[in-house]
Amino acid sequence: MKLRHLLPAALALILGASALAGDAIGAAQKQPLNLTAIGMFFVFVVATMGITYWAASRTKSTSDFYTAGGGITGFQNGLAIAGDYMSAATLLGLSALTYAKGLDGFIYAIGFFVGWPVILFLMAERLRNLGKFTFADIASYRLEQGTIRTFAAFGSLTVVCFYLIVQMVGAGQLIKLLFGLDYTTAVIVVGVLMVIYVTFGGMIATTWVQIIKACLMLFGGTVLLFLALGQFGFSLEEAARKAVEAHKDGIKIMGPGSLMADPVTAVSLSLGLVFGTAGLPHIMMRFFTVPNAK
Repeated sequence: MKLRHLLPAALALILGASALAGDAIGAAQKQPLNLTAIGMFFVFVVATMGITYWAASRTKSTSDFYTAGGGITGFQNGLAIAGDYMSAATLLGLSALTYAKGLDGFIYAIGFFVGWPVILFLMAERLRNLGKFTFADIASYRLEQGTIRTFAAFGSLTVVCFYLIVQMVGAGQLIKLLFGLDYTTAVIVVGVLMVIYVTFGGMIATTWVQIIKACLMLFGGTVLLFLALGQFGFSLEEAARKAVEAHKDGIKIMGPGSLMADPVTAVSLSLGLVFGTAGLPHIMMRFFTVPNAK
């Protein structure tokens, strides 16, 4: 798709997701203007746009755009995948799920990683050997291209729209809370910046942004871990005891709950996590960016 067609479509999707998300979903209250937070936000925006400019100058072909020309090392790719997973949905959603459901939330949090071997050993190498970049390219290899690409487009847009709504709600509420901006303005600003850096920078830009993000979040998460454990004398047993005392469900949070209520539910959840992870395009494409990957 030509850039002049892609940009309006992407911006329309961002605005549509913003409208569907709505301000009524979240309960975060608009805060007074926070100049320090806004300054830090602009530092990261400038850094991201700088990476995008650098990546755009190196993106010369379709292979560069989709797979960074196969020039990402295994270690860099690992950090980028970690950055992909450590999103707002992961940190906020899974943390809240673990807080609310206890062990069920923990199982849900680690269940995504079970999908990685499925991608690596059953799908990535075979798809990479075809020399294709998208699901539509692969599915239409032996089938009628027009029909397959139409179905793939509808499926992709449906999934992306719902996935995008969740991301936009999180971004909008967070910036509204920290920066004192209007919710709609926050959503549009984040959405436009995201479209720009992905469209112009391709996989090179997204990879390096995710690498930097992973390093920052791993460092910040480690600091928070030690600060939190310091409140309980660096004792996991004491932290668990306090959690049981404070939680409304008591000791039940330490055992399986509704997500693992019976074998059918457990198998359904497991298969959903595995194949849901295997179907994430931004994770799948990471395995194509390593030179001579198998």
